[in-house]
Amino acid sequence: MDEISLKILLIGDSFVGKTSLLLKYCDGQFPEAHMATIGVEFKDKIINVGKWKVRLQIRDTSGQERFRSITQNFYRNADGIIFVFDVTKTETFNHIKDWLLDAQVEDSDIKRILVGNKTDLAENRVIDKAKMESFAETKKMKSFETSAKNGSNVDLIFTEIASLILANKTEKEINE
Repeated sequence: MDEISLKILLIGDSFVGKTSLLLKYCDGQFPEAHMATIGVEFKDKIINVGKWKVRLQIRDTSGQERFRSITQNFYRNADGIIFVFDVTKTETFNHIKDWLLDAQVEDSDIKRILVGNKTDLAENRVIDKAKMESFAETKKMKSFETSAKNGSNVDLIFTEIASLILANKTEKEINE
């Protein structure tokens, strides 16, 4: 069977760990030092989801305000969006509302999930799981907690977004 290509975006403020999640997932590495993403970075990974061979085309977007116009160009072609915030920084969680507005996905078929990253920093945590889950529920999204550093739930979020996208397609659409 041919592989299915799905375009996935990682969206959120600068330094919430989008690039770290991408590198942990695709390369199995956690960068100890990191610079801000400029524009958009790309990585692909082939996985199996059910009976399907899926190529995830993952776009890691810059969280910097000056690159938002570039980032917005990728929304319209996305199959799924992973909205990422840092559980140790309240403002990154509060800004998810702005990212949702930027993406204009409230009423679209684009599948989305909310991810609270950096759970390995438990002693600095300010956003608890219940608050994240409650917000995600109001936005009709699933939510997950991750740690790019220790790998907790990193594979899960990418498999889950692929599963959500494929569950919304008919077998005919997938084969086309």
